[in-house]
Amino acid sequence: MYNLLFVVVLVALDQWFKHLATKMLVDIVPVVVVPHFIGFNYVHNYGAGFSILSGKVDFLIVITAVALLAIAVGIVAKKFDNKIDEFSFVLILAGGIGNLVDRVVNGYVVDYLEFLFMEFPIFNFADILICTGVGLFVLNTIITEFISKKKKGES
Repeated sequence: MYNLLFVVVLVALDQWFKHLATKMLVDIVPVVVVPHFIGFNYVHNYGAGFSILSGKVDFLIVITAVALLAIAVGIVAKKFDNKIDEFSFVLILAGGIGNLVDRVVNGYVVDYLEFLFMEFPIFNFADILICTGVGLFVLNTIITEFISKKKKGES
């Protein structure tokens, strides 16, 4: 139950950040927050990550909704092996819902964060949640497999 409450809080934060970006950043030049590191730059993303499948909003809505439903069922049914995997999918679910809300309501996702030190797509808080969740899951899987193999080798 706490997981789903945490998802609601993260989605609310994401939507609030996007609301602020829409109110404050539309029609202004990009804003440097930390020189040579990060800034604000308001854009509409009509695709998925890195603008793939641009213009395929209906497809993205359906595929995202199905994936998020599967994740939500897994969280509620406690199908994850450990708390780190569960937390990883809570982050992915929250980020996915945040971007799904944008696609359903607007037909695009609001992005506003831009790295200034490298060429990288403009992104948002929901993207950070998704990437952090995926990264944490992958890292935990690698560590778990390493420990498991090490224990088998000791037997």
